[in-house]
Amino acid sequence: MKSEVAGTEKRWPVLWAAFATYLLDSYDLIVLAIVMPVLLKVLDITLPEGGLIGSATMAGAMIGSVVFGLIAENRGRRTALIVALLWLGVGMGAVYLAHNLGTWMALRCLTGLAIGGIWGPCSALIAEHWSPQYRGRAASFVLSSFAIGAVMASFTGRMVLDTDWRLLFLLGTISIPFALLVARFVPPDRAAGNRTDGENAAGKVGITDIFRGGLGKTTFLATLVSLINLAGYWGAAYWIPTFLTRERGLSLTMMADFSLVMYVGMFFGFQFFGFLADRIGRRKAMIAAFGTIAAAVWVYIVVKDPLFLFWWGIVVGFGLPGVGGVLGAYFAELFPERVRAYAGGFCWNMGRIGAVLAPYTIGQIGSHYGLATGLAVTGVVYVIGALSLFLLPETFGGLLPETFGGRGRY
Repeated sequence: MKSEVAGTEKRWPVLWAAFATYLLDSYDLIVLAIVMPVLLKVLDITLPEGGLIGSATMAGAMIGSVVFGLIAENRGRRTALIVALLWLGVGMGAVYLAHNLGTWMALRCLTGLAIGGIWGPCSALIAEHWSPQYRGRAASFVLSSFAIGAVMASFTGRMVLDTDWRLLFLLGTISIPFALLVARFVPPDRAAGNRTDGENAAGKVGITDIFRGGLGKTTFLATLVSLINLAGYWGAAYWIPTFLTRERGLSLTMMADFSLVMYVGMFFGFQFFGFLADRIGRRKAMIAAFGTIAAAVWVYIVVKDPLFLFWWGIVVGFGLPGVGGVLGAYFAELFPERVRAYAGGFCWNMGRIGAVLAPYTIGQIGSHYGLATGLAVTGVVYVIGALSLFLLPETFGGLLPETFGGRGRY
């Protein structure tokens, strides 16, 4: 039976399973960043070569969005999530077999497949089990686990980096037994073999299906919004700490705690903008989030007091995830149910191109014109993101579907 207000009776197990799954996903990404200084020494590689390891991870995630997206639509979203969790755990544990740059790049690319395969199925399952009135909050709550995973990785890193840094990765193998819990508590979804509305008549979902039947434009614009959001995020999050130490005189001791301050703000930012999306609509909430973070970043340019700017990190963290959290609900509603896991995962993960390009681009601007100029450009990127949302429709508040999963556009 379905609740007429909130969603299906399985909505809470699905919510917590998705939350924990995305937490493990984010833990992996942050761990790689934490151990990078150690890897540079252990592998005896340069900074650009270390960057290639991160780039290989992102490349794998983009490929994984397609691979696991098709698994989700043709074999089931729960099945895709279980396989991704098992894959992630194996990839994390295999760190003990990597001893040179080439092996590390191959391993991280393969592990990245699982990373790219988690976002889409999680968002689609939330859309299926939570009604539109609560979907923005539910999706944002799930994605707020990114902040929890980052804090967990940071604290764990402080404890084991001086003993055996590989233990950080080994802890990530907890995703293997957790996959069994997902199989136990998350119900089979309607994506494959479980539909009762005749949607199976369309046949299996293929790679090009999100570009057909008028979906091509939507896919392109949704990917553009994701790219802008991730470019802005990594442009700001990557360079603000360096800016504060080099151009605002913040001590290295205080900077060690800056990320924690920012992640606290980030967790609450996810919740606020998810709530806002369920009140005023997805587009308006994301436009507000883009505007909030643009203004917050620009404050760093005009204010000189380092102590104030340290605590201003809470506001920056509050605005940084606003769009990303809402996109979990927005993409699920933007595309027909038949391809929503594949399309959502594809648009989000292809947006990682922005995450790859932004740190380098802002760094180049900073080296020639100063990091203040680089951050100013980051703020402009966020404004462009807000404007790009006007090219896409609002999905909240329209005609509700017969089931919480929906059959198409709202």
